[in-house]
Amino acid sequence: MNALKLLRTGRNASLWPPAACIATFILASLLVGCKSKAPAAPVEFFSDSISAPRWVKSGAARTFEASHLWEYVDGDADKYLQAGVVKTLTCDYKFNSKTDATVDVYVMGSAAGARKIYDGESSEGSQPLSIGDASRYAKGSLTFRQGPYFVRLVAYEDSPEITTAMTALAFAVSNHLNQAGPGA
Repeated sequence: MNALKLLRTGRNASLWPPAACIATFILASLLVGCKSKAPAAPVEFFSDSISAPRWVKSGAARTFEASHLWEYVDGDADKYLQAGVVKTLTCDYKFNSKTDATVDVYVMGSAAGARKIYDGESSEGSQPLSIGDASRYAKGSLTFRQGPYFVRLVAYEDSPEITTAMTALAFAVSNHLNQAGPGA
């Protein structure tokens, strides 16, 4: 009698042939191994060593592994996955106790992946900057790529003061990437 019939009839599993028991064990082990992992615990990357004048970390850092990126960038995760994203690190900051901003660091499998994402973003209306390998600022959003990293900073206000402040924060993140090394 095969294992499926034993399950249907409710007979004792101890009557299963040894091969069926082994196959069931292997299948159960594979299912447990394929279980989805929740986003990792907050990361050390966004430590207090990332500092820029008048910016304060205002939220807990979060990590999203590639398999869970859709939980953070729903609807846009595919382009990052196709470019080889490994994980995404994100944290919120506040400028002068009033302007909120988010810093996202996309850790890619290679510099080519970071370049693909950066080059795929619209540069219309942006100003080039000198951060990392390439950078630009447009309407409260600053993006740059640096080696295998694609970084996006978004402020929820746009003004000349915020442009200057975001640039300072981007330089701090860039310097921290240099110190953190590959894989952040």
